[in-house]
Amino acid sequence: MPMRCWLFVLAIFAAGDASAWGRTGHRITGELAARQLQPAARAEVERLLAIGQQSSLATASLWADEVRENDPSYRWSTPLHWVNFPPGQCHYEPSICPESKCVVAAIERFAAELANPSLPDAQRAVALNFLVHFVGDVHQPLHAGFAADRGGNDFQINFQRAGWNLHSVWDTLILDSLGLSAAAYGDRIAALPRSTQANELNPRRWAEESCEIVGRADFYPPRHKITRRYLDNMRPIADARLKLAADRLAGVLNQALQP
Repeated sequence: MPMRCWLFVLAIFAAGDASAWGRTGHRITGELAARQLQPAARAEVERLLAIGQQSSLATASLWADEVRENDPSYRWSTPLHWVNFPPGQCHYEPSICPESKCVVAAIERFAAELANPSLPDAQRAVALNFLVHFVGDVHQPLHAGFAADRGGNDFQINFQRAGWNLHSVWDTLILDSLGLSAAAYGDRIAALPRSTQANELNPRRWAEESCEIVGRADFYPPRHKITRRYLDNMRPIADARLKLAADRLAGVLNQALQP
């Protein structure tokens, strides 16, 4: 990528708090899941999206980040975007999700609300918006990492003389460093083969998978410095997580909204 393009990327993504996968990754998850919906689920998703004033699952995937930042009445949802595992182990127990305030419990809660036709449509529309976002979140490895460095937010990174943290590297830099649009990157992910793990619809296991990735020996770069090689080496992992997120989101929606 030309240097002026890198400077543009850095200007956009180096500042501010990270939000899982950034806009590109979340939109990809929503768009690719939408392509896999069964007819009954598709019709209900479209109906609920209209009630929630969303045009697609891709746009709805951004809502949970936007509302917690812009609407004080939704600040309660902030801890629902992640789960912290104890150091050195990746086995999920409800005790690591106090008061059910973590991404795993949030997915379980909102999937159940979405599947319950006796609830008000407005509540189910909100549940859908949360669900599409949180399924994306839990597949970003550092949203199921460790509390010591706040999921990589406190692990500082030097990349081409610019300051990042490891969380933002995974949220945005790995994906956006290719310079592709969300649509083009989505086509790249859609072309990947479907994993045998895609039918695993247990969010507890999804979180454990992310935690296991964080525990890889090569995940945390030595000396807090990365090059393009790190991005290129980790991109297949990020791509695989996006593919699983989309496939599993479609599975959850088809299951929750079956006639």
